[in-house]
Amino acid sequence: MAAKRVAVVGAGIAGLGAAWRLAQRGFQVSLFEREQLPGGRARPVVRENFTIERAGAIVGTADKALLSWIGELDLPELLPLRPVVRALAHRDRVQVIDPRSLLGIARIPGVRIHQLLGLLRLPRLVARYGNRIDPERPERAASLDDRSLADFGRLYFGARVTQHWMGPLVSRTSLADAREVSRVLFLHHYRDGAGERLGLLRSSSQELMDRAASSVPAALGVCVANVESCSGGGVRFRVRGAERERLAEADAIVLAVPAPEAVALAGAEFSFAERDALEKVRYTPEISLAVALRRPFHSHPQQIQFPQREGWPLESVLLEPGFEGGRVPKGRGLALLRATGRWSADYFEAPDETVGKELIAALSGIFPRIHGAGIFAEVLREKRAVPRFDVGRYRAIADFTRVQADCRRRGRRIYFAGDYLMGPGWNAALRSGYRAAADVAVDLG
Repeated sequence: MAAKRVAVVGAGIAGLGAAWRLAQRGFQVSLFEREQLPGGRARPVVRENFTIERAGAIVGTADKALLSWIGELDLPELLPLRPVVRALAHRDRVQVIDPRSLLGIARIPGVRIHQLLGLLRLPRLVARYGNRIDPERPERAASLDDRSLADFGRLYFGARVTQHWMGPLVSRTSLADAREVSRVLFLHHYRDGAGERLGLLRSSSQELMDRAASSVPAALGVCVANVESCSGGGVRFRVRGAERERLAEADAIVLAVPAPEAVALAGAEFSFAERDALEKVRYTPEISLAVALRRPFHSHPQQIQFPQREGWPLESVLLEPGFEGGRVPKGRGLALLRATGRWSADYFEAPDETVGKELIAALSGIFPRIHGAGIFAEVLREKRAVPRFDVGRYRAIADFTRVQADCRRRGRRIYFAGDYLMGPGWNAALRSGYRAAADVAVDLG
């Protein structure tokens, strides 16, 4: 029998994962990406021999799907991870922390030792929630999606623990505000990554994206539009390249693009409930400032996080020393200053000069030598950087999942993949692509 044809739209992490997994399962896959390079929002920026990763390319040992994928794609140059020293800024000082155990959490500056007694309840709470905290099926946590992280943290552990540990734990991948983000996101982070070690990929993540894209027929610089179901089954869509436009058909299509773009591509096919669910997906913008340093500030990579407080611009700073063959030239350093989600939203339209001045001024309190240490500075902006998982988001995912199951039973072959359906971060985006591929395989046989 001829292999079933599946189109995947979007060559970000979710789309690459879906296309790669489908090809593994024997489907005839076509991958479409409107940009000239794969990677989507995760694609790094290269300037003057410095490779600047938008999210810092920080990977945790709990990111098992991502690490396994790197191995299966045969990219030994990316591993093993370069260990990252974790630190917290407290009272204009940087203190190294190790929050992989309850005792380590109790030693975080700003957390009082007697609060350890409250933290002893946390493992029991997570155990009580059981399989409702499932990284592969986030919709199972819908019944727990009734309280913000700030409310949950203050109730059980106190405001200091929330500000100095729980908030930074979640904001590292999500840029979330503890007052708005669902406690479910924290429970996922804690259950899967409480004891994880952080590290950096040893070379550019673009190598990962290029290798994944080369494993399937990938059409780069090509736009897809007007996705619709065919009366006899399958889907039809319009493909626009640099020189011509054509109609194409497939047995199924995976829309691995942000939610608003999925509506633009195939909105006419969606029910009111689907359109409403997709249009309500919210994203947090991100502003980062990359400063190329004449000399590294530390001999080892270090990530410094900042407790959330009103008006403060910095979420974290990654200090990366260079080495031979790495993203940063040997003998140089790179500082990646990442703004909070709230500050990024307020300053997104501000001039680069203003952004740079504000973020450097915030960092200079603990690193005065940042002034005059840079070779160049690059402001990075992403309007839809991270999907928001505020209170109610997991209930919305559960509703959307039920609608999709009904559409699949009726024979519609349009599928969705993206971090907005699974969780923030590369690992969650990849798992979303895998899940879409699994659904296609079940339906097409």
